[in-house]
Parts: sequence; C-alpha cells; structure tokens
Amino acid sequence: MSRKPILILILVLAIYALLSVCRPSGLMAYAAPSVCWALLALTVLRVCGLEKIRIWFNKRLSLIAAFIAVLQIFILMYAGLFEGFGRSPYSFTPTGVTINLILVSTTLLGTEFSRAYLIKSYSRRRPFLTLTLVTLLYSLVITPITGILTLISGKPLSVAEFLGIRLLPTVTENLLASYLALLAGPIASIAYLAPLKAFQWFSPILPNLSWGIEALLGVVPPTIGFLYIDRITPPILLRRVGIPTEAKQLFRFTRAKKSSVPRWTTISILCVLMVWTTTGLLGFYPTVILSGSMRPTIDVGDIAIVIQTPIEKIKLGDIIQYWQEREMVVHRVYDTYETGSTRLIITKGDANTAPDVDPVFSAQIRGKLIFIVPKLGWISIYVKTTIAGIWSFFSANTTLAYATLTIAAFMASIYMVHAYKSRSTLRRLYRRRGWPGR
Repeated sequence: MSRKPILILILVLAIYALLSVCRPSGLMAYAAPSVCWALLALTVLRVCGLEKIRIWFNKRLSLIAAFIAVLQIFILMYAGLFEGFGRSPYSFTPTGVTINLILVSTTLLGTEFSRAYLIKSYSRRRPFLTLTLVTLLYSLVITPITGILTLISGKPLSVAEFLGIRLLPTVTENLLASYLALLAGPIASIAYLAPLKAFQWFSPILPNLSWGIEALLGVVPPTIGFLYIDRITPPILLRRVGIPTEAKQLFRFTRAKKSSVPRWTTISILCVLMVWTTTGLLGFYPTVILSGSMRPTIDVGDIAIVIQTPIEKIKLGDIIQYWQEREMVVHRVYDTYETGSTRLIITKGDANTAPDVDPVFSAQIRGKLIFIVPKLGWISIYVKTTIAGIWSFFSANTTLAYATLTIAAFMASIYMVHAYKSRSTLRRLYRRRGWPGR
C-alpha cells in the first residue's frame, strides 16, 4: 500500500520531465498534456477511489475556496478599470474553446487529484513539511522550464518580472490549494483554482495590468485567503487530517494573535515590493556592481542606489547609470556637449585612464547615483555564480545530472515511505490520548 503514493509521485515528475524535454508543438502541444494529466487523474482515482474523495470532501471549505477565487477575480477586474483591459490571447472559435477546455480540465483534475492524494498520504506525521514540499512540487510542475532558465540568465528585468508575475503568485496560489487539499481533498482545491483558470482562459477581455500591480494582486489575495482558512478551520477537522491540535493550530504564528492577518498581509506586500525595487517601479534602482571601473569610489560587490533623473538635471561630476550594448554601466560624467538640440554626455570610470569612446544619449540614461551600500551585493554575486556553475556543470554532464536526480528521488521516496508507515504509530497515539478522528 505504501508504494501507491510513490507511484503517483513518480508519474507527476515523469509528466513534468516529459513535457519539459519534448516540448511538443502545434496540436500536440494541447493533446500531449491533456492525455498525460487525464491518465494521471484516472490513475489516482483507481488507486484512491471515489469513496475516499467523498470522505475528504467538506462543503463549507469548498464554498469558501470558491468565494476566495471569485473575490480575487473581482479585484483583478476592479484594477482593470484603472489600468485598462486587453483582448485575451486565446482562441474563441468553437474548436479553440473545446481544445482549451479539454486541456484546462484534464490538467486541473490531474494536478489536484494527485496533489490531494500525496498530501493526504504523507501529512500524518509532519503536516507542515509535507505541505511545504507539495507546494514547491506543484509550483515547479506549473512553472515552465523557460522561466527557470530566465532566473539562471541573471538579467535583472526579466528575473524580476519572472519572480513577480510567475513565481510568487504561483507559490502562494499553490500554498492555498495544497492547504485546501489537505483539509478537504481535491474538490476544495479545484473549487479555488477552477474559477481562476476559467477566467484566465475563457474571458474574452482581461485586465491589462502592469506587471508590478499584477504581482501584488497575485500574491495578496491568496495569502489572505490562506490565513482566513487557517483561522476558521475547527480543531476537530485538523485532528482528522493528522494535525496535532493541542494548541488548536497548524501554524502557530498565524493563529496565535488576532493581528496575524494584517501582519502577514504586510509581509506578503513587502515581498512584492522587494521585487518591484529591482525595476524602478518605486522610483529608484538598486544595482550590484560587477566591475572595478569605478574604484575606489565604488567597488565590486557594492550596491549602487540610482534614482530616475532627466538629462537636464545631470551635471559634471555626477555618477550616472545608463544602457550600453544591453548592459547597465555606472560611470562618472566627464564632459557634456550639444549637437543641435540634442545633449550628449561623455562618461569615464574613475579607475580608467581615458573617457569612454561612445557618448551617452538621453534615452540611454536610467538615473543618477544617490547612495552606495558597500559589499552587500556579494550575496547576489555568490548566489548567481553558484547557480550558473551548477547549471553549467550538469549541462556538460547529463549522465551525472540524471544520476543525481535519481538519487534525490530515491531519498525522497525513502522519506515518504517512512512517513507513510508512521501512520500506525500516530493512530496509537490518538487512541491513547482519546482524540477523535480516523
């Protein structure tokens, strides 16, 4: 019996690997995922059975989950009144709608049935750890491999957009979906995700939001929904799904005080604001210095804080940041001159012996340096260097990469088997303490 959850986990990882490596095109881009996720859903039903899904079902939590999704859609539409609307990129011909409906339905059923079965199978002993791992797993499954490669490329704008639009909203939505699946099975998580997917795929108009606003609205509503679900869930239901409730809580930090909801809402907003700062949506740009051309004023690993400044307010001696051949350069203004009505700037690095050859136009300038944070940027440099080195190493040694993934999957399987077998110990503990629930 303990082998069944491992089989489902292997199938989920295999589907993700297959679709990521093969990347089918044309009609197969719709047919292949639909077939894979439909087979996974049928496999989970065969292994689990409809009776268990019926037992897991909780009508109240499912209705609340659907209400959270509708509220999230309403907030997006309300924001669209100020930001504007655009046409949906998806086809609305009868054939196109049918194909998209099959793809969305099978993907939703496959992911949510398998999510609920995995989290129900392994949450008895360590519910928080299981919830975290399942959330990360399905965030990875939903995230395209091209997005992960964007993170490795290290381009500031693309990385920030990927984090804000894709990663943070995906993780928060999956956290809420995983918690709903833990408490009330796949019907509850489908009740939350189905309206969001239907709005995304089948609404003819969509809010045309800036990516910063989209990131904020993609993170905050699921976070608030998660905290609300955690607060209203009765202790008896938590015990029934394997969560010890002597303190009547799964997350002590969220249920300890009445002020926890606004506090954690503030934290989620701050996480989005941290992403915003990398692209100037708040009016300034933090930039990690990677070269020594401005020594001793600015050294490698320092963070230069640049504020948006028009060219008319830039003077001799100012340190500016500007685009040059698809990279950002931070140099000092060495000279200025005008050609007709166009003002040009000559720059020079403090450590360079001669000024830069190419002049800087107004359209190239991002802003003027106002502050330097010494050495803090080395954290970012080390992280990017480490990730790039690991990626390059495994790209050049594919056999070793497959072996490492196999070992990691094997170790995860060992942990899951151990967690699954520990159910009997937990049941004895329930009986000894007189706790209700299965």
